[in-house]
Amino acid sequence: MDRYEKLCDQIENALAEKPKRTALYNAMKRGRDSRKAALDALPGGEGFRKEVRSIKNRCLEQQDELVEKFARKVEERGARVFLAHDGAEAIAYILEIAEVQNAKTVAKSKSLTSEEIEVNPPMEEAGIEVIETDLGELIIQKVKEKPFHLVFPAVHKTAVEVAAIFEKATGGEVPNDVDAIMKIVRAYLRPIFLNADIGMTGANVGVAESGVIAIETNEGNARLVTSIPDIHICIMGREKIVDTVDDALQMMLAHPISAVGQHLTTYVTLMGGRSPLGEGDGRKQRESHIIILDNGRTRMREDPVFKEALNCIRCGACMNICPTYGVVGGHTFGHIYPGPIGIPWTSEVHGLEEAGNFAHLCVSCGLCKEICPAEIDIPMMIAEVKHKDSENHPHSLVNRVLMAAEQFSKVGCATAPFSNWAMRNKVFRFLMEKFTGIDRRRDLPSFHRNTLRKRLKKRGDLEIANPVRKVALFADLYANYNDPELGMAAVNQLEKLGCQVVMPPQRGCGYPYIGYGDLEKAREVAQVNVDFLTPYVEEGYDVVTTEPTAAYCLKESYHKLLGKSPKSGAVAAKTYELFEYLDVLEGKFQDKSLAGKRFGFHISCHQRPLGMGNQAVNYLRRRGAEVTVVETGTCCGMAGTFGMKQGMLGYELAQAVGEPLFEAFAESDADEIVTESSVCRIHLREGTGKKVWHPLELLPDFTNETNR
Repeated sequence: MDRYEKLCDQIENALAEKPKRTALYNAMKRGRDSRKAALDALPGGEGFRKEVRSIKNRCLEQQDELVEKFARKVEERGARVFLAHDGAEAIAYILEIAEVQNAKTVAKSKSLTSEEIEVNPPMEEAGIEVIETDLGELIIQKVKEKPFHLVFPAVHKTAVEVAAIFEKATGGEVPNDVDAIMKIVRAYLRPIFLNADIGMTGANVGVAESGVIAIETNEGNARLVTSIPDIHICIMGREKIVDTVDDALQMMLAHPISAVGQHLTTYVTLMGGRSPLGEGDGRKQRESHIIILDNGRTRMREDPVFKEALNCIRCGACMNICPTYGVVGGHTFGHIYPGPIGIPWTSEVHGLEEAGNFAHLCVSCGLCKEICPAEIDIPMMIAEVKHKDSENHPHSLVNRVLMAAEQFSKVGCATAPFSNWAMRNKVFRFLMEKFTGIDRRRDLPSFHRNTLRKRLKKRGDLEIANPVRKVALFADLYANYNDPELGMAAVNQLEKLGCQVVMPPQRGCGYPYIGYGDLEKAREVAQVNVDFLTPYVEEGYDVVTTEPTAAYCLKESYHKLLGKSPKSGAVAAKTYELFEYLDVLEGKFQDKSLAGKRFGFHISCHQRPLGMGNQAVNYLRRRGAEVTVVETGTCCGMAGTFGMKQGMLGYELAQAVGEPLFEAFAESDADEIVTESSVCRIHLREGTGKKVWHPLELLPDFTNETNR
């Protein structure tokens, strides 16, 4: 079985367990909702992310110096430091300590770094009993699984399953009640805490100026593990070391807010060295060992793309928002490190092949970047993993077809109306699915022989006397090839408001190249469009687009792809979404043409960092419409062209991701749906059965009578 078939089988198995995926989705949504509530109560709200990013970047630049300083301060406090090049060295050091101490039992607190190097099996092979004392990790250990989530390792287990696990472990009856389970687990763990020979932990932060580690938990088990056994071993990645206690305090805020919506974890332990415990002749001296792990981190720091991954604080927020992780979970979407950040981390510490096994579960919605407390550009790193992986595992045919959407659009327009008949012919769609992988159930937009460019060329540029603004329209594919009436409506609105409008030479935005991991083509398209648009920007034109993903490319993706060049920066600074632009031009203009209409508004993923669709919502409300933003907090599931693909890694997964949003629209008071995304509208119409509009289509003078 090849990796694609294996991944599709895993997805199918996950989708078949509806109760579990519903529970997982609800847990991830609680995490998102709790985070939002915590930020609403936090002075500055989302602003803390910039401070976290600044601290991590500064400390990363000084990492060698901080590691040396931290090690020196730790040893001054009487503890020992071991710099481990890789997991094998760290494990050998631990086994040596255990042998010297004749240790038979190790009590562990939750440690992702120990999971990374898979420390438990070698200790068990050496005859040492290892007991996880974090409840989630203990559950996972008992059933011999890997963590499902960075913060909630057993989130996929029900109370019934957990009760059965501890009935087997304790030999007694365990009720299917969370409180009862907790009491039984406490009793089960108490003698382990009291009698362990070694206590092992990770560390959330290391403070270089003082040689102190910070450990954050909500169960208190880390305090028992670090304080009772005579030997304490901490395994931490070198990227966890920050400069000052003020830096550490900022991390202690960022971790719980991002993970579970708390302002502080229940227990925060600051530990430096070991204090004596009790008195009496013959008592062994207590020891503390800090293992600082490299395991590829130094190499990552030198990589211009993956360096940023070292800013990860292991909060799990990217998992809480990831649309596909929220359906299939960490055993499908992950190796040891699950979720979006797990893809670059797996690539760097466990190998590209392992990361490639699940990298294509990322649909490149970009939401993980928008929620990350360190503002890590996770989607671009994942695109790089896919790009590198394609050298050994070439892009699938369907991905190549979708990346060539512009070429197919040109053919579709040139052969219309025949191409539109074919797209709606069941036999043709069956053959198309068989030979290209485009799902025959997915409605595809029609093509127009008379494209937007042809219409504007035939009409000629409309000269505006003393224009208030000059606009270079970036149409992207949909408004040019599929719905030129929409493009013309945008032009007409801008011209009515006194703008001189031109449509420069351009290619489609090319985002599928980023999403599927052909970064050479992505850079090529980015450079071509930036070169086309730069002369207009230099002449004082603003770049305006009707498509959120195109705006995202022009403002965000191109600048990153082109190494933050001056030209890409200039284009980014002058790019606007259409309704962002109209909002400024219209001012307080009002008409009541939409009075009595009730709409549900969907914010597309790439629109979130650009303004959350607020300007379009205001535009509709000024015209008398009642507009409610209907959201689940994650992607609708279409994810650009991902939802057009046949099978589990496409249509089926997209439908499963979209179910909660479809239900939310069904439960809302909205009669119809509005979105600015051309692909989201396809998915929403099919999933809800409601009419779905672009805001421009609601203008009284819009000429297109077809709701696509």
